[in-house]
Amino acid sequence: MNALFGNPESWNSLSDGIPFRQTRWLKPWWDQFGDALEAYVVVARDDQGQICGILPLCRQLASPRTLRFMGDNNACTDFASILLDSGATAAQSIVAQSIVDAMVQFLCLHAGSDSYGWDFLELDGVSAADPVMRCFSASLAKAGVIVHAQSRMSTWFLKSAESWEQQLSNHSKRTRKKTKGFLEAVDKTPGMQRVLAQSSEQVDEFMDAMIELHQRRWNAVGEPGSYADKRLRDFVIQMAHEMFEHERLYLPVLRLDGRIIGGELGILSDNQLYIYSSGFDLDASDLEPGRILAVNTHKYVHDQGLRGIEYMRGDEPYKPRSGAEPTPLLQLRVVAPRWWAKVCHSAWSAQFELKQWARRRTGRELVKVVDMALTS
Repeated sequence: MNALFGNPESWNSLSDGIPFRQTRWLKPWWDQFGDALEAYVVVARDDQGQICGILPLCRQLASPRTLRFMGDNNACTDFASILLDSGATAAQSIVAQSIVDAMVQFLCLHAGSDSYGWDFLELDGVSAADPVMRCFSASLAKAGVIVHAQSRMSTWFLKSAESWEQQLSNHSKRTRKKTKGFLEAVDKTPGMQRVLAQSSEQVDEFMDAMIELHQRRWNAVGEPGSYADKRLRDFVIQMAHEMFEHERLYLPVLRLDGRIIGGELGILSDNQLYIYSSGFDLDASDLEPGRILAVNTHKYVHDQGLRGIEYMRGDEPYKPRSGAEPTPLLQLRVVAPRWWAKVCHSAWSAQFELKQWARRRTGRELVKVVDMALTS
């Protein structure tokens, strides 16, 4: 870990408090998915030699040589970005710009080299609201580099109101009544308990149960489910233990007569909760364990004084129904300033436009293309 991530505290101090940029997330990911990759971490230092910026990439060595964010693959690492000092004031934005420009200069200078060469950057999990990645895209465009950004889904954030009563007032009378019922369900249902993981043994037990329920639900509709990939399962369990050791894990389950019928996997930052995964027992669907857990989680966030819940990627109907607001999640494709990469991109772009045309013809929603180089 030290060879790759250096000093974890120094690394994490540049994460802006976002857990998916921290070593507690990235080290378990690297342990499971890094065997066929090469670390490609671009580090910026100030005049005193102190680290002031990190671009955490990894390189796929097979042609085309592709750089991706650490945390890529099917791990659903949202809010991936360049790591900078979080104290972004107007004066410091000039410093941020200089760091990003230096990173872009490095990438362009070494695109064709044997040691650091690359053909494409395929960057998934980028928030359209991320000013640092907008700055990065603008700097690339200024250097004459092609940047294509597209969005197929959003992340969803549910902001906490000043009080629980005010939060409820945003919903209909019927929804308020149901919410109250879900909050009371644990106490009123014989044999039901809501339990938060409080030990390493419970982390293992609750994670195994949540994953099994998640898989069973997707298998029932003919889908393999996320955790069909053993590496992803091992990554998530290892990550959960890392978060638990640092008091960042939120892992509640519902028990009914001792049997786990629902579970949520969440990660806490200093000011909000991220919900990453969940699983619910289809045989207990009449009790709506998912709704019970979700409402209790919402109340927990209020009681803890957190600014809200980040439901992360995916446009499932329950997210807008809860009052959460969307932000486009982007995939960036950056083309190396080399003729061969540009030729390959021309072919890719033609295929992309053909698919967009087919979507228009069949009435399907188009993939949204975003100009990330716009700074406002």
